[in-house]
Amino acid sequence: MDMNPNEYRILWNEVIRFVDDFRRNPNLEKIQKPPTYSNNVAQAFYAGVVEELTKEQNMNTPMWVFSSKYYLQNPVFLGGLKGIYRIFIMLETPLSFKARNIYIGANTFDRC
Repeated sequence: MDMNPNEYRILWNEVIRFVDDFRRNPNLEKIQKPPTYSNNVAQAFYAGVVEELTKEQNMNTPMWVFSSKYYLQNPVFLGGLKGIYRIFIMLETPLSFKARNIYIGANTFDRC
């Protein structure tokens, strides 16, 4: 299961803004409520983002993040990678996403 490119771009832009904002001003209030996305891939991705950010900031992760509804049955490769590239992404994906069956690069949220 993959997201269509337009859905992915919209989600990606929202998530990057959220990540940057959270890193500038880590605040548990921003992450206490579960996502309202109608797409289950987007919901699981957001849960993985929140888990990664709270680990990064040494904060308590909200319990909603660990609900089974935020774990996917089928793998999703965000970014549209195909073929052998998927093997590399599977190896380097952070655990918060890998556990949810979402595969992204290890440096996805790094900034220059």
